[in-house]
Amino acid sequence: MPVRVLIADDEKLARDEMRFLLEQVGDIEVVGEAAGGEEAVAMVTDLSPDIIFLDIQMPVLDGFGVVKRLIDSGDVPLVIFTTAYDQYAIRAFEINAVDYLLKPVEKDRLEGAIERARAIMPSRGEFVEKLKKLTDGIHVGRKFLPKIVVKKEGGMDLVDTGRVAMLEKRGLEVIAHTDDGDFITNYADLDELEVQLDPAVFLRLGSDGIVNVGKIGEIVPWSGGNYVMTLEDSSSTEIKLTRTQAQLLKNKAEGK
Repeated sequence: MPVRVLIADDEKLARDEMRFLLEQVGDIEVVGEAAGGEEAVAMVTDLSPDIIFLDIQMPVLDGFGVVKRLIDSGDVPLVIFTTAYDQYAIRAFEINAVDYLLKPVEKDRLEGAIERARAIMPSRGEFVEKLKKLTDGIHVGRKFLPKIVVKKEGGMDLVDTGRVAMLEKRGLEVIAHTDDGDFITNYADLDELEVQLDPAVFLRLGSDGIVNVGKIGEIVPWSGGNYVMTLEDSSSTEIKLTRTQAQLLKNKAEGK
């Protein structure tokens, strides 16, 4: 009997890619696709999948919120998280969840995650208890950070997050690129900041940057198949991107 799978991701490109990869794996039936957290909860109730491939960063209700809802309802499939450069979440759920897949998902990693899920299926109750510990230990609230504290001449100041084009990890400091200049923030770690920012607006790009997609001026091809992104900040900062990073930003900006 095939394993029934639900895909939950707010980016259509990511859903299409996951479906394509799953179709290459034997004995799998994709029973549905959810474009958001609320829809994912409803589809789990209606379809009773064995496994849900669950994106962490989704607007309104994120992946951890979905898990919390499912636990509260008592209807919990095996959960395999997917994430793009989310180091904070990786450290958290690596301990307790079935598995995580880093985008772009590799076929070998996907097959390994499914095999791990198959092995866990006979003891799903133990898995649910582990998920309870995970969701209890992670903040799932959706009140995002409205302002960021930065250092300016004469002391500290507050900057609206909407004016921040990028947060860049530089040595032991996090720099905010804004339309009024570049400023040192009172944060030392992007992971701490990332979980407080609206994922519908901000996207993590590797270990050194979080970008406000509304502050992207343009993304143009560069040498070697890479791209250059120009930010709408005080310095029109240029950032080199891989093809995957450029596609992720374009999709997020277009609401895919």
